[in-house]
Order: sequence, then C-alpha cells, then structure tokens
Amino acid sequence: MSSQHLPRIDADGLADLGVSALTREVFLTPKPGLPDCRTAQTPANSVFSSLVDAGVRLHGPLRAAADAGTDIGSLSAACRAARDQVPHTASLHGFDVAARALCLLTAAWARGADGTRDACMTAFALDEELETSEGAGDHDRPLSGRTTWHGLTHAEAALSAVRAARTRGVPEETAQLDALLTLMAAMDDERVLRDRGPLALRMLREDAAVVLAAGGAGMPEGRRLLSELDEQLTRYAICPATSGALLTVVLFLDSVDSRPLAAAA
Repeated sequence: MSSQHLPRIDADGLADLGVSALTREVFLTPKPGLPDCRTAQTPANSVFSSLVDAGVRLHGPLRAAADAGTDIGSLSAACRAARDQVPHTASLHGFDVAARALCLLTAAWARGADGTRDACMTAFALDEELETSEGAGDHDRPLSGRTTWHGLTHAEAALSAVRAARTRGVPEETAQLDALLTLMAAMDDERVLRDRGPLALRMLREDAAVVLAAGGAGMPEGRRLLSELDEQLTRYAICPATSGALLTVVLFLDSVDSRPLAAAA
C-alpha cells in the first residue's frame, strides 16, 4: 500500500527557506511597532538594510545547523554563529530570537521531524540539550526558557489562522498580518514585558485582540484599528519583538510543511 510523506529537504534547501521566512517577515507591512518597508523610507533606513542583510547572512549558520546531525557541539556552534550575524539594531527587533529559533527548527527538520508539532517539540528538546551543554553562564542566549518556547504553541494557532485565511481567499499579506496580531493578542511577549512592563503588555494584547475582533487587517474597521495600534506602539516605543520573531517561525514552518506530498511505496 502506498502512503504519502513530505519529501526530504537538504541543508541548503532548509537554509534557503529560513532566510526566505525571515526576509518575508521584514518586508511585511504594516507591522505595528515593528520595522517594515516604511522604515526604508525614513532617515533611519540603515536599520531596515541591516535587518535584510542579517537574513541573508544567516544562510551559512542555518545550513550548518541542518548539517549538525546529532553533534550537539556543532549545533551549538551554528547557533552562536547565527547570533553573531545579527547586528545590535536587528537584535532590538527580535532577530536574535528568530535566528536561534530558525537554527533549532532547521536542525529538527534535518533530523526528520514529522510535521510542525514534532519539529517544535524536537527544537524545544534541542534547546534544553544546548542549555545543558553550554552551561547556565551563557546569559546572552536569546531563546531559552519556557516563556519563549511556550509561544510556539501560539505559533501553531497562528499557522492554522494563516492557512484558514488562504482557503477563504484572503490576500497573503493580510493573512500574515492577522497571524502577527494573533500572536500579539495571545502570548506574553517577553520583550515587551522586559522592556516596557506589564501595563504595556496588557495594552498590546487587548488592542491586538480588538483589531482581530473587528475583522482583522482585511476589513475597513480592522485596518483603522490596526493603524491606531501602530501609532500607539510607535508613540510609546513598544516593540513586540518576540511576536515578530515567532511570526518568522510561523512563516518557516508553513513553507517547510506546505510542500507537495510525495508518494512512497
């Protein structure tokens, strides 16, 4: 009896998908509180260029993560190399979180993960293994602990929302913006909590939920409320960096898991 499975992707292919996911997150516009194409039109457009360049430079570390196999030392080196490719300006906007998550998820897929949930669980286990091998003294590790990885359960919900929107004929950019709003409304964005405190986090979650309740980015009232949310986050310098990073995870998981199925004997 024949069955179907996802065709295997080599290390270069996984790295390509990782870079593509991060680049699409950068260009998605308008992202409330996060840099996007509008940033390229401001005097601080060097920030936008650094974000795009960081994505391209991640290809090598992502390929190394995929090639690491069961060698935890090689995977640790790949994650450090990915972090080193992210400039300070990009780290402020969550690219350090995205880079490590992409490394671990790339390694998970290379190890033969069977679907998005298995990939996330494998990545979580790898992160714990890295934490043990690297030691508690590595305080610069951008992605560790339960809070951020708990966000991956919300990433699954956002991924489902993107795919459901596509089946309804929603434009891709709108579906991705609504996925970002889903993350903002559902999770405790640890960067917002750390940098701006619990009141800012509460405002972010409640206002993002209001946009979704109004129909999201694809409806007139939703677009108006999205613009208001963007203005408010900009005014108070609230950057939902963890939500943006997890959107990159959503886009990566979607691209890997949406490939055409191959028949197996």
